[in-house]
Amino acid sequence: MGSEGFAHVRFIGYAIPTAPAMIVPLGNPDRGSAMGGTYLGLGDVAADVGGRLSVMRAAVHAARDALPEGETDVLNVFVAPEFFWHGPQGPYLHATGAPDPVDHILERLAAEFPPDEYPNWVFVFGTAVTAAADDPREVFSRATTTVRNGVVADLAHRYRQAAADDAAKVFDMIDDYLQWGHAHPVVQVRNRALIVSATPLGSAGATFAAHTATTDKVFDSAEDLVLWDVTGRDDVVTEQMSAHPYVDLSAGDLKRDPFDAHAILRLGTTDGPATDIAVEICLDHADARLRGAMSRTRWPRGDDGIDLQIVPSCGATLAPGSIASTAGGYAFNVDGQLAVGDSILPAGSGSVFGVRSAYGNYVDPANPRYRAHTQLAGVVSAAVGDDGRSPSASDAELARFADDLVTVVPVTAPPTLDTFFAGGPGALHIYGLRAPLPLGPR
Repeated sequence: MGSEGFAHVRFIGYAIPTAPAMIVPLGNPDRGSAMGGTYLGLGDVAADVGGRLSVMRAAVHAARDALPEGETDVLNVFVAPEFFWHGPQGPYLHATGAPDPVDHILERLAAEFPPDEYPNWVFVFGTAVTAAADDPREVFSRATTTVRNGVVADLAHRYRQAAADDAAKVFDMIDDYLQWGHAHPVVQVRNRALIVSATPLGSAGATFAAHTATTDKVFDSAEDLVLWDVTGRDDVVTEQMSAHPYVDLSAGDLKRDPFDAHAILRLGTTDGPATDIAVEICLDHADARLRGAMSRTRWPRGDDGIDLQIVPSCGATLAPGSIASTAGGYAFNVDGQLAVGDSILPAGSGSVFGVRSAYGNYVDPANPRYRAHTQLAGVVSAAVGDDGRSPSASDAELARFADDLVTVVPVTAPPTLDTFFAGGPGALHIYGLRAPLPLGPR
C-alpha cells in the first residue's frame, strides 16, 4: 500500500447519466431495472468516439483545474460510469478479425491524457460495449432475433398495463425469458472498463508493464441493454439477444495480461509494498465477483490485497456483502442511472443501502428521470469469508466520513452533448479536494 511515492489518494467521480434516451423503466427505477429506450450516438465509430471524447475532455479538464497545484504524493483516481462508450445500435459492432473499437478508444484516450500532463492520475474512463457481427443485417433479421424482441416488447407492454400481482408475474416472465436468452445468445457482447495510468500498471499475478488496460464484465443483468427500442427501430442489440463471454475465475481475479478479462491490477511493477486496484463492473459487484474469489486469488504475499475497489455502473450502488478491499482500502462507485442517500442533496454521508459511505448526486434539471451518483466507502477492517451469507463470515467494517468530504464541480459540456447523452452534462464529485485521504492502513 502506498507504492510509487503516493501517501494520499483523492477520488474524482464523473456523475453523468449514461442510460439510454427516452427511457421507460420496468421494475424499480430507484434500484436499477430493466428498460426500454433508444441509443444515442453516431453510426461512424470514429466520429462517435470523438464526440464522446469531447465530453470526457471537458470533465477531466474541469477536474484538473479544480485541484491544488504542486502535489507530488497524491494519487488522483478519476472514474466515469458504465456505458459511457457505445453507438446507436448499442454495442459498437465490428467484423470478426477487424480492429476492435476498444483499441481505437484507448489510443485516443492515451493521446489525450498523456503521463507528462497527468503524472499522478489513474483513469477508469467508464466502460465500452462492443460486439462482433460480420453481417449485422442478417443478425437483426434472423428469426430468433425477431421472435425474442417481439415476445419481450409484448410482455413489456402488458407489464405496463398490469397492477400488483399481475405486474409482478409478468415481470417474472420477462426475467425468465431474459435468462433463457443469456443462455442462448445471438451475439456475444463485451462490456469493458477502460483504464489509463501515468504510473505503469503491472500485476501481482504476472510480469508486465502497461499504461492502458481493460477488465471485462462477467455477469449478465436485465439492463445491460434495452429490452426494446421505443422508436420502433429493429437494428439494435437488445438484452434478450446477448450475453457476455465466460471468464474463468477458478484461480481468482489477478490479471495475467493488461487486456485479459480479469479485474485486479497493480499500480507500478515493484515486488515490494504496492497499491492494487480492482475494477468490478456493475452487476459483477452486486454478485460479489471480487469478494467471492478472495480465497482463490493467488496473492504472492500474505499481506497483499485489494486497496482500491473501483465500481463503474449504470444502475448499481456499493453492496455491503461485496466490499473486498483490505483494511485501509476504499471502494468507489460511479453510477450513470441512480441517485442515492438523500437524493435531494447534491452530497452527504450516511448509510446508503446498508453501506456507510460518503456520496454525491446529480439530477438532470431538464428531466429528473436522468440521474447519476458517486459513492465512497473506507474500509477499517476487511471482510472475512468469500460468502457474506455464511454464518462464519463478516462484512467489512466501514469508516465514517464527514458530510463535507465531497466537493461538487460543474461541467460545461460541448454543444454536441445531446447527440450522445440524454441526461445533461453531469457534474464532478471530488472526494478530498483540499484534504486527500490517507493511502494506507488507518
